[in-house]
Amino acid sequence: MRYLFTSPGGIVMKFYRVKAVAVRHLYEVRRNPSHLTNMLYWPVMNIVVWGFFTIYLAHRGTPSLVSSLLAAVILWGLFNSFQRDMAVGFLDELWSRNLLNLFGSPLSVTEYVAGLLSVNLIKACIGTVLEAMVALLCYHFNIFPMAVAFVPFVFNLVLFGLAIGIAVTGLIFRYTTKFQVLAWGFAGLLMPLSCVFYPLKSLPVFLSPVAWMLPTTHSFEGMRQALAGGGFSRQHFQWGIALDVAYFLLSVLAFRYLFESARSRGLLVKME
Repeated sequence: MRYLFTSPGGIVMKFYRVKAVAVRHLYEVRRNPSHLTNMLYWPVMNIVVWGFFTIYLAHRGTPSLVSSLLAAVILWGLFNSFQRDMAVGFLDELWSRNLLNLFGSPLSVTEYVAGLLSVNLIKACIGTVLEAMVALLCYHFNIFPMAVAFVPFVFNLVLFGLAIGIAVTGLIFRYTTKFQVLAWGFAGLLMPLSCVFYPLKSLPVFLSPVAWMLPTTHSFEGMRQALAGGGFSRQHFQWGIALDVAYFLLSVLAFRYLFESARSRGLLVKME
């Protein structure tokens, strides 16, 4: 099927163009060791380090905290890798000086983002499954039976990661490599307020409203409730999805403005 849907600009997206972008980045993953390191090595090292810490906690008599921490490590790894790779995928085009080839072709920005999204989602899933397998084999923590309860919150994390990736890419388009550090560092800025490893009530009172406005906070609060046997948190899911939609729309609008600003100033040609 050649036609998928119509982009906001009225251009019909074509599947073969989206596929071409995906294949181009898949070749990059195969040939570039840094991508394999981000996709395989760091997720494994992350879960190994946290796994040793949870063994220490288990000996202290806190098994429920152990499960919560390992699940948080796995889900945060998914979010972090996905939002990072969305921006780094574009940086690959910039570093290889491939922008003129891309946008001198009939390829639309929407098709490019769709192709990049498909590849990075596969990469993030591979890293997440690998982390889950290491947690199961080495630390006897099985996240798979809880996967159904976690799916809505994983979806929220992916959508928010996509919104961040689009926004950071827009900033790089407009301000070139001055903002490339955000591709790796933005998730770190959100982590203290996202309540990844501790409940929302642990934050100071004046920070709680800020944390409540982050979809990541609702995802991890919902995850902890499911692990504690409290069932699926409809409230946290609804808050998370509403915030995700709002941030996604804002990121798309910001991206279109920044991209048009960069194109009108001739920055697409000058990027190196």
